[in-house]
Amino acid sequence: MTGMLELLHFNPVSFGLTIIIFISVLIVLSQVAWKPILKALDERDDKIRGDLDAAEKSRIEASELLEKQKAELAGLKEEAKKIREEALGLAERQKSEILAVAKTEAESILAKARQDLQAEKEKALDEVKKLAVTVGVDLAAKLLRKEIREQEHEELVSASLGELESAYRKQVS
Repeated sequence: MTGMLELLHFNPVSFGLTIIIFISVLIVLSQVAWKPILKALDERDDKIRGDLDAAEKSRIEASELLEKQKAELAGLKEEAKKIREEALGLAERQKSEILAVAKTEAESILAKARQDLQAEKEKALDEVKKLAVTVGVDLAAKLLRKEIREQEHEELVSASLGELESAYRKQVS
């Protein structure tokens, strides 16, 4: 226990020397080590603040650029929509024009076909009339050449009608 008491014993000289050495080391360290360390810490702090400011500035620029690109994209979408609508309108107009031209051509073809059909019909009727006149004249000539009885008259008319019908079928075919 005496050893412990010795450790707890206060020596004023030793205490004073320890204080002087501590203050001397503190002064030397403040001149030699603390100034460079504090300077390095300040430089590091300034660099970190500069990097944070640069990062914030980059974030703001990126945000502005993103908004600008969004606006441009919206403009491009609107322009694409207009182009699409114009193309659809043009296609619709072309469709209408093509249909109108096709309808006009179809009506023209149909009118020409009707005219041709009417002309053929009139031609056939003219030929039938000519044939009827020819048969009538032949019949009259035969009647005039001989005097006929009623039964012969009916046979002659029937034969003439048969000739007329066969001649008509030949013309129509």
